[in-house]
Amino acid sequence: MDAPDIGEQPGSIESPLPVILKDRGTSRMEALVSGRITRAGSCLYLEHSPGQRSLILWADKDVQVATLDESDWLVNNYTSGLRIREGEMVRGSGGFYPRDADLVALTGDELPADCAGPALQIYEIAKYDPAKPDGIPDPPAPPPPGPSTDDMLLSQEFDEHWDGRRWPKRTIEGIADPREAMFAYVLQDYEGREGDMHAHFCLRGANDDLRNRLTRRFGQLFADADCSWNDGGVILARNSEKAMFIDARIDCSGNRGFCAGFGGATYGNLGAEHGAYRLRRRGDGWEIEKLGLSVVS
Repeated sequence: MDAPDIGEQPGSIESPLPVILKDRGTSRMEALVSGRITRAGSCLYLEHSPGQRSLILWADKDVQVATLDESDWLVNNYTSGLRIREGEMVRGSGGFYPRDADLVALTGDELPADCAGPALQIYEIAKYDPAKPDGIPDPPAPPPPGPSTDDMLLSQEFDEHWDGRRWPKRTIEGIADPREAMFAYVLQDYEGREGDMHAHFCLRGANDDLRNRLTRRFGQLFADADCSWNDGGVILARNSEKAMFIDARIDCSGNRGFCAGFGGATYGNLGAEHGAYRLRRRGDGWEIEKLGLSVVS
């Protein structure tokens, strides 16, 4: 039998990360289900009415837990790009299993000792806000774009421009979040440069948790507010030493089987290198394929 996707081994008590239980059956129920994502013990539940919850069996193929830091986590659908935090409302297709359903047979796993049914199947979920028209929540604010990247392509334009092309690939291991992997890829390209290309790195649009995780890999990194422009170049504001802005943008929408990525560095008004990339989930990390490079110097 397959092991749970993340967390402690079956039969154990609550781990720092929840277990994702997959519905490995071949049939799909077609009811509309909705509720709030909650955690109890090692497992995730859907609270579909006050005081009523059901153990979630995920029927989507590529749903996993992504770690934000040692204690924070979210559920990430790596096919659709949807991220779900505990407490958020969702709705999707699926249905409720009978109370006496054989959960071991449905999941192919022994349930953790602190998890129990009744269970429901859910797939193709979306975030849901009952207070909004049609239940569609306000979209999150997009990350601030970096200079010299305004003409870069995302979503369907990305597919039209790069479809069928194959370029060098590199795997970033041990990172679940695609944007974090894109940052790591760019930082690998610049961390060892010496002489005129040696500089401090300021990550555009990266929160403190993301920057701290990458700092453990690459040494001290800075927020974009720590860098500024001076005489046509980028400097670290605290000491006026040379710096560069590092950009990473990701679009995992649609059903392409990969994420579109753009990333690179800006170190002056006429100094920038940004590339287009294709990211595919591989094991505990991401395989990143370079598709093209735009250089301004």
